[in-house]
Parts: sequence; structure tokens; C-alpha cells
Amino acid sequence: MNIDSSRRRRSSGFTLLEILIALLILIVSLVSVFALFGAASASHRRAVAAQNASQLAYTVLAELEQVPNPGALANMAGKTHPSFDGYTYDVTFTQAGANEIEAAVTIRWKRGGKDESEVYRTILLKR
Repeated sequence: MNIDSSRRRRSSGFTLLEILIALLILIVSLVSVFALFGAASASHRRAVAAQNASQLAYTVLAELEQVPNPGALANMAGKTHPSFDGYTYDVTFTQAGANEIEAAVTIRWKRGGKDESEVYRTILLKR
């Protein structure tokens, strides 16, 4: 009886090798999940920066649409808006037609020490 009970004890538990393999699988899984969180966080920051740039461009273009004679406006460079810290914008005007002016707004910001920019364009009508 003594031999049977010792065999049952050995076969009913986990061996050190099985525990080490389980820990290795757990560690690999956790590292993969944390890497995904890092990538998702970076993607989220990029999306927020692009959304802020789009909102700033929309704000600037909406203000320009209120000008009765946009053809009289001079190009603007290095402007800032109080609602958008860290973002600057340039506006260039080009005659597109007899009563049409193309406005190109270039939004600039830094992300991770790197310069980023996007250009938004619209047609402004002389009134």
C-alpha cells in the first residue's frame, strides 16, 4: 500500500517543468498584450493630434468665410489660436476664378519631437 500511495501523490500534482512551461506561456502572453497597449496608445495619440489639426483648420476656414472680400487678405504664417496649444498654422490664398479664392491652411505641430503637418483647402467666394 505504501508504494501505491506514493505513486498517486506524484501523479496528482504538477512537476517543476510543467510549472515553468506554464509560467513561460503566461509571460509571453503578457508581453504581447503590453506591446499591443503601447501600439494602441501611440495610434490614439496620432488620431487625437490629427483631429485637433482638423478642428483648428475648420475653425480658421470658418473665420475666413466670414470675410466679405477674401481676395484682399494677405497670406498668414506662423499664426496660433488660443484654443489649440502647440499648433501653428499658415494660410495662403490663390486666385481660383473671377470671384473665387482658394485658401490653403497648413497646420503644424510636434509629436514625439518630430514635426507633423496637414494641409486643408477650400474655395472662398467674394461677396
